[in-house]
Amino acid sequence: MLDKLRDIAIRFQIDPLVSVGHAAKVTTVIKVLTDIHRSFANFLEVEFMKNEEFKNIADKNDKVFGTVKEDLELLIVDLKFGSFEAALAPCFPEENITLFRNEVVDWGKETFDTYKDLIVEGRYDEQSYIPKIANRYSDVERQKIFQPLFSAFGNGKDYVLNLMDINGRAKMKLVQPTKERFPFYVPKIEKAKEHLSYATVQAFLRVKKDGESYNFNSRGVKQVFFVEELPHDTYPFKPNIIRFDNFIYILSNKLECIVAYEDGSYIIKNELFNISVWGESREEVESAFAFNFHAIYENFALEEDGKLSVESKELKNKLLALVKTVLHEA
Repeated sequence: MLDKLRDIAIRFQIDPLVSVGHAAKVTTVIKVLTDIHRSFANFLEVEFMKNEEFKNIADKNDKVFGTVKEDLELLIVDLKFGSFEAALAPCFPEENITLFRNEVVDWGKETFDTYKDLIVEGRYDEQSYIPKIANRYSDVERQKIFQPLFSAFGNGKDYVLNLMDINGRAKMKLVQPTKERFPFYVPKIEKAKEHLSYATVQAFLRVKKDGESYNFNSRGVKQVFFVEELPHDTYPFKPNIIRFDNFIYILSNKLECIVAYEDGSYIIKNELFNISVWGESREEVESAFAFNFHAIYENFALEEDGKLSVESKELKNKLLALVKTVLHEA
């Protein structure tokens, strides 16, 4: 079964441009895998809802697609270190299980092939390619599919993502479309305004202080110095507690981060640990940051010094100096 999956897998290589020994950074690997996984999961959902038979079943049972997506979860079916080369493919069941019927399995295989051929290997800057995508996917659907995929491609400064064939030869370099074409694939979607509208604002106030807390009600605010509405949720991110799954990292100091919004994505960067994550929402990008921080801590702070390079030891020492306590909730 594994050999069959290797034959049909999407194979890619992360080729670092700036790293020690030409080795891929842990954060880069996590980012690329996470982005491709999210793009494919969104693609599955879009294609699933275009199938009238499946959509009718899902309308009656909202757990149907969740089971389909779980069963078609991408697996790493082959892996080569160095620059980091991986092969990803869903695990297609050979026998009917859970909600799968023969036609669903066949649909899954056909959909994965479409994702490889039409989406991953798309000729994004060719005029003949654009009508194929425009006729098939709406603005919202294109954004869900291409935004995380293009995020995986990177900006070309830290690494290059190559699409590989089964023999280990590079087929093509995966790069984002030009700035002129990019908005077609990742359009800005205007959110429907609710009857009660809310805004994220940046404000400087003189407020009444009660111990360690502040009183923000009308009586507690003495003076308003400055108020500015933010077009996106780019308020500061300076956590002193980081939560990931059942792990809670209590920090000795606030971790200073840069928050930005570019090309439809929220971005959080931390220079101290070289973390850079993307997400469609503020909640998603903060979760991605927590995941990356946890992965770095597990891979470096808990590793023996003898197995680490000089650079990795420096990273380990920074982590140990910052993290005061690690709690694990049962």
